[in-house]
Amino acid sequence: MKDMYKPELTVSDRDGIIPVDFFDVLVNRYFPILSCTYVATVIGLALKKGGGVYFLDYFLRDKSIYWLALIVAGWVSIPAVIWIFMRGVGALEQFANNWYKSTTIMMVSILIGSFMLFPPSGQANIYWATVRLFIAAAIPVHVIQYWFFRHGGLETIQSTTLSAVALSLMMYGFFVL
Repeated sequence: MKDMYKPELTVSDRDGIIPVDFFDVLVNRYFPILSCTYVATVIGLALKKGGGVYFLDYFLRDKSIYWLALIVAGWVSIPAVIWIFMRGVGALEQFANNWYKSTTIMMVSILIGSFMLFPPSGQANIYWATVRLFIAAAIPVHVIQYWFFRHGGLETIQSTTLSAVALSLMMYGFFVL
């Protein structure tokens, strides 16, 4: 017989600190984008520095491209991590999508404004060149991340394979070089 003073609790998707779909969002949606960003940045920087002729040389011997790729991957993942945590908090779940869209719109506005205020031929171009590079690289990644987050990600086997490739490249950059 049930005790009247001890109501039976039911499990819901908001019980606990971590939401039920947190690992799905992390493994199948966030890690593939982060891994793809890292791998693409390493390959892109090796192509930029070495061209087609010395690509393999820079890819295998230049430690700076692995560090810069890590910085780029960290830069583009900051809003994604905040979006994941906002979705996890029940009161902020409704605002997570609007916040993410407004962050991307602000980045586009900053990029356009930097070209208008500081033209590429001006003296301030030295300082703004790197900032523009990071912002310009982050905007398409933000759009792809948002699409992945809202419409589902990769299958688990595909996302783990891509994450393993990125992790092995990162370990190669850390320990071998």
